[in-house]
Parts: sequence; structure tokens; C-alpha cells
Amino acid sequence: MAGLKEVRSRLVSVKNTKKITYAMKLVSAAKLRKAQDATTRSREYTELLRQLAARLQDAGEGSARVHPLMEERKIERIAVIVIGGSRGLAGGYNANLGRRVESTLLELRAIRPSAEIEVIAFGRKAVESLRRMNRAPQMALENLSEDPTQWPLTEVLFKVENDFREGRLDAVHLIYTKFKSALSSTPVTEQLLPLSANMLRPAGESGGSVSDRNLLFEPTPEAVFDQVVPRVFRSLVLQGALDAKASEHGSRMAAMDAATKNAGDLIRRLQLRYNKLRQSGITSELLDIIGGSEALG
Repeated sequence: MAGLKEVRSRLVSVKNTKKITYAMKLVSAAKLRKAQDATTRSREYTELLRQLAARLQDAGEGSARVHPLMEERKIERIAVIVIGGSRGLAGGYNANLGRRVESTLLELRAIRPSAEIEVIAFGRKAVESLRRMNRAPQMALENLSEDPTQWPLTEVLFKVENDFREGRLDAVHLIYTKFKSALSSTPVTEQLLPLSANMLRPAGESGGSVSDRNLLFEPTPEAVFDQVVPRVFRSLVLQGALDAKASEHGSRMAAMDAATKNAGDLIRRLQLRYNKLRQSGITSELLDIIGGSEALG
């Protein structure tokens, strides 16, 4: 009967695990809904901001305006901002991002062999992945809240902007997981600085489409443009952080759903095995009783 006790113990353990994974699935689903709403609102804000920047760039006479964050120069110093997960149990989310980070760093090193590359990592899992690659980040932010709007993004991005303006950085890349749906997300790499003219246009808009309405900018279009362009850069990074968080919750929800289903399948197999062992034990005991009774005569 040792086998019966072992199966019973394992059955109880798997049932408890199923309860945990199911609870984690529900929690991730609730967080995903909130993160998805925040991502959608941020994307709408970013598109409107880019539309405003495009109108400001083309407003007035003469050639399109150029901001210091749009200045192109020889690339000798590169910053790579990595936005990863804070916790595990999210399926292949962290591993896929880690592979994307490694391939991006190798590509940058191949294209710019003499360039200095510094990494700014958000998320404990992203920092751990970089350390395993022997690429310790120059700036590591590990203890972050579930809400990316509470992260110290503004302080970090102000420093990045100043470094770019003053020539201490020549290019800035962003690596994050782009959110498509609860079951679909893809790690991507985007170059944010120097900002290109296309990045100051809403997605899908090609060329200088300006509203027919006459807009007045105070104090001047130039002054407003100088204030809007840095906001576009920060908004794009925040959008990446919100996408990454929504992708993490979606991946965790899918992983916990799969774990719950696997636990259910295992419970059914263990229950069948338990019933067979129990039936076999009962049959054996009955045979012993019958045999003893016949022996007594």
C-alpha cells in the first residue's frame, strides 16, 4: 500500500498547485486588463503628440524645423535602454527578451566595433539576464512597481537627453516587448535618438500632412516645438514600458492557464491510478479473507 500513499500524497500536492496557478491566472488577467487600458490610452496620447509635433515642424515658412534631439552625427557612444520583467513564471517572456537583447548588442558591436555601449536596464529579470551574459548594465533599476508611470523614467530620460545634447551620447536604442494582444507579443528594438522626421509623425502617416485648420501657437511655433519634441521621446519610452508590462501580464496569464490545464490532466491521471491501486488493494484483501475462511473450514 506504499504506492497508494505515495499517489495520494502527490494527488493532494498537484491539486494545491492547481489552485495556486488558477489564482495566479485570475490575478494576471485582472492586471492585464488594467495594463491594456493604460497602454491604449498612452498610445492615443503618443499619436496625438506626434501629430502636434508634425504640424509644428511644418508650420511657417522655410525648411522643416530641426531639434537638438534630431541631430545626426558620427556614432561613437550608444545607450541601450532595456525594459524587462520584474518576476518570473511568465512563460518565455523573459527568455525571449533576453535573446533579443543579446542579438541587438551583438549587431551593434558588429556595426560599430569602436563605439562605447552602455546599457540602462529596467526590471529585475532584465538585469539578471544581462549579468548572466557578462554585460552588467551601467544603470540597473530592479525594484520597480507594477505601474510603469511610477518608475523613475523621467529622471533617467532627462539624463539621457542631456547626455545626447552635450555629445556624451550619439544614439539611443530601446528594447522592449511590444504588446499586440493577450496571446501575442514580440520583443523589438527601436532607435529613438536621434529622432527622425518620421518619428514625429503619427503611425501610418508619410510626409507632411498638416491640418487644413489654421492653428496659432503661443508664444511661437519654434518655442512650442522645442518643448514638444522631448515629450515625444519620453512618451515613446513610456509607451514601451507600458507595452512591456502588458506583455508580461499577458504572458504570465497564458503560462498560468497552461499550467492549470496541465495540472488538471495530471490530476485525472493520478486519480485513475489511485482508483486502480485502491481497487487492487481491496481485491487483494478480499482474496485473503476468502482464503482464510476456506482454510478454517
